[in-house]
Amino acid sequence: MPARMGNVIAAGAYRNRIQPPKMIVDAINARPGMIVVEIGCGSGLFIVEVAKAIQPDGHVFAVDIQQGMLDKLQKRMEHEIVTNIKPILADAGGRIPLEDGIADAVFSVAVLPEIPNPTAVLFEIKRLMKDNAVYADAELILDPDFPLRRTMMNWAKQAGLTRTQQIGNCLRYALVFRKE
Repeated sequence: MPARMGNVIAAGAYRNRIQPPKMIVDAINARPGMIVVEIGCGSGLFIVEVAKAIQPDGHVFAVDIQQGMLDKLQKRMEHEIVTNIKPILADAGGRIPLEDGIADAVFSVAVLPEIPNPTAVLFEIKRLMKDNAVYADAELILDPDFPLRRTMMNWAKQAGLTRTQQIGNCLRYALVFRKE
């Protein structure tokens, strides 16, 4: 998605109603002190809520491929007075510049199907996860790249991740995975 559209997608009560950030907060069981990574943070609709939930001593790494999106995230952080997010410019299809096993949780929202090799990204996500960490993927049927749940579960299985929970329904869902 072009960075100029970042605020349009993340704005308004409609998006909050159909795909609420609380869905991710619940899916990863966000709590104070966690280290969390978002893949494809965009302008920050979801990551800001996660950052608030893990305060005061939790940290979030916000990964996006576009500097323009990270600039929008920075403005949102300033507006909402959130200081525990570190933006990272990186391509999730390659190596994300974070240590192995750094994250208590990793999540993505309507991002994975936009990446040419979703399974490779899931291997990278798995690398970032601590042994007891979770990965949550949230999808919305209004997204032109919407994957069926079975497609997402197949990609995850290929990467050595096992589904442990599902939140939502066939129109909007969050699938939660752990390492096998």
